[in-house]
Amino acid sequence: MLEVLVRNRGKLITHRRLLAEVWGPKHLSETNYLRVYMATLRRKLEDDPARPRHLITEPGMGYRFDP
Repeated sequence: MLEVLVRNRGKLITHRRLLAEVWGPKHLSETNYLRVYMATLRRKLEDDPARPRHLITEPGMGYRFDP
């Protein structure tokens, strides 16, 4: 998940695209995967996971990596 976001830094990656690239096309409706893994990444990588500076959520759309 992090690799996809970093490869596309600054660009919005939709929920569907992220699910397809990381877990495959059979998991396109499993948005709970994204929330769980994003929370884990933020706890590991962000200085303040409650106020992320790099792993940005675009509500209702997807995620973006902002270096």
